[in-house]
Amino acid sequence: MKLIYAGFDGLDVTFKGCIPLSAVEVLEGGKEAAQELKQRQYVEIGDFKGHVGPTGLRDGGYSFIVDTGDLGFTWFMSKSQRKENWGIRVSCKSATLAAFGFEQAVARMYDELDAIGATVLEESISRVDFAMDWRVSGDFRIDPDRFSMHGTTTLGQSGDEWNQAWRGQRCTGFTIGKMPGRQICIYDKRLEVVKKQKGHWWSIWDIDRDELDEAGDQIWRLEIRAGKKHLKEHWGITRWPDLRKALGDIFKDALVQVRYKSRAWEKNENVSRIDDDEFWCAAKDCITRDLSDWSSNATPGVIKQVMEDQQRQTITAQLVGLSANLAVLSGMDHDKIAVDLPAQIATLITDHVRGPKVKDFKRKMRKVTRRYEIIDRDGVVRGGPSDTRYGHSPNEVPGMVSGSPATAKSKRDQTAGECPR
Repeated sequence: MKLIYAGFDGLDVTFKGCIPLSAVEVLEGGKEAAQELKQRQYVEIGDFKGHVGPTGLRDGGYSFIVDTGDLGFTWFMSKSQRKENWGIRVSCKSATLAAFGFEQAVARMYDELDAIGATVLEESISRVDFAMDWRVSGDFRIDPDRFSMHGTTTLGQSGDEWNQAWRGQRCTGFTIGKMPGRQICIYDKRLEVVKKQKGHWWSIWDIDRDELDEAGDQIWRLEIRAGKKHLKEHWGITRWPDLRKALGDIFKDALVQVRYKSRAWEKNENVSRIDDDEFWCAAKDCITRDLSDWSSNATPGVIKQVMEDQQRQTITAQLVGLSANLAVLSGMDHDKIAVDLPAQIATLITDHVRGPKVKDFKRKMRKVTRRYEIIDRDGVVRGGPSDTRYGHSPNEVPGMVSGSPATAKSKRDQTAGECPR
């Protein structure tokens, strides 16, 4: 059993405050374009860059949902100008936390608030997750019957909700608890990475997938999630100083209250006398460190490149599948397909990139450019106003929506000292 990754996997925060009216106007324009084109639209507001979706979030009254990239955040923003409202909410992506660690991710969060010109008076921590990934042997199995609560209480007697996931005769996941309380999840992480095509995790783990499979090993994740109710009622946590003071204790306590035993027990046996499984002991040892120090060995650039490569592989596979469909529907002779199919595809593409349909093809490329926009701290790598390789957007395809938070600068200056970094 080997620990291959440990770090924060989720962080949700709600802010009392608002974004400036100038930013609202830009986001409204982007949202309308997103509704018209049925896809997220790229927007720039000063140094703030992201994609705004066609809908908001009714729960909380957030008018806009803005995504600032694979290594960024998902923002939920209200159009209200009342600073006393909890008008801004953010969800930090797991890849962002893996790439930058807890403290840097929080700093980048406030950088984006500053960039959009937000007025922030107070924060409320809504959720924080910590995850540990373990490389284990191929015969590793999770037995739901070996989980117990603190003391002599068995899991079934505790009142906590618990769910199991099975694949054939093997348990692939087990969840104890319910959000916004506390949850402990243990599951087959390799299975999830392959199923959901999260290929960047191989770089984060610094593991070759073929080597892992050849060795017959598995990767299992133990994840502890602390929701708003649990943080506030059990730990008195709402703000950053509260969270930093109790960060390690939150997760240490979770692994004491819920335990995974080394074996199952008889009906009337005292569960507390049974040793914890070595897997649980190793996890408890892991979180005795300063948790804010945990981060990935993979650089943000490497993670982003893997995400791009995976998208290209997906598109290539789709092209091959569509080519097979074209060959069948065109009635191509099996013996001549090696010559006829590439020639026909080449002719189709040439007609669009050189022929009379070239303008329409470039229009489609501009549209796709915005869909696959890649944003990082240094600005837009691909797409946006500086990318004119495919010409400028015609009227029927709304271009990048931009604006400036300058009108809110005075408000931001007044409250800059109130934002805890």
